[in-house]
Amino acid sequence: MEIRLADSKDKRKIIKYDNHIHHNKVGECIWNQLVYVLCDEKKIVGVLRYSLFWQSIPFLDLLYIDEDYQGKGFGKQMMEHWESVMRRMNYKYVMLSTQEDETAKYFYEKLGYQRIGAFLPPEQDADEIMYLKTL
Repeated sequence: MEIRLADSKDKRKIIKYDNHIHHNKVGECIWNQLVYVLCDEKKIVGVLRYSLFWQSIPFLDLLYIDEDYQGKGFGKQMMEHWESVMRRMNYKYVMLSTQEDETAKYFYEKLGYQRIGAFLPPEQDADEIMYLKTL
């Protein structure tokens, strides 16, 4: 398994997993080196995309692991890789959010993320929990 920055050739495969933003934005994120992929041989089986909250704190926008690869530690590996890169880039914190009714919150809490607040976005039934981790 390999974790690497995504490149433009990966866009079609990434869009398969990342339908949270318009496909043109996915290309922009790849161009800006904000997307990592998890590869099994040459097959993309995971995607991590982030942005900068307030243009200063890395914010995890998406972590997706293909169903066949879930529960095997690959999500944790991707998070650790991303956090390591952010640390080398001299960031002091990383952030993320997840819905209150999703089990992902337990995963992130296990990785050391601390709940710092919540809000209820329009057209969402559950609170969005905000998390912060000191690197």
